[in-house]
Amino acid sequence: MTTFNSPQVDVNLSAEALFSKLSNLNNLQSILPPQISEFESTTESCSFKIGGMPRISLQIDEKILNSKISLTSQDSQVPFNLVCNISEQGENSKASLQLNAELNMMMKMMLEKPLTNFLNKAAEGLSKL
Repeated sequence: MTTFNSPQVDVNLSAEALFSKLSNLNNLQSILPPQISEFESTTESCSFKIGGMPRISLQIDEKILNSKISLTSQDSQVPFNLVCNISEQGENSKASLQLNAELNMMMKMMLEKPLTNFLNKAAEGLSKL
């Protein structure tokens, strides 16, 4: 399992408010980078395209109240999950993103930069909420 992490960012929402917002995947598009296209969502799942990559489909897999939301890929050639970790910080919160993927060494080398960039831009989106 290969893990990629975003930096931890400050969010101007309480942990409860951030968890509530991200628990509804209809709200996910607001934090995603502008390169995302064909975004479709329900409260529990979403799908989108990034550049020339195949469509990515995610579904909520696990929620831990006000601290963690885990999304798992659906029908992906490369199994992965995307986790948002949330921590209370006074009246605000801190959040970080983690992507765990089943990658061989060659795929890791090819995807490390674009995946890290994606996570950093999504974390930046979180910081603007």
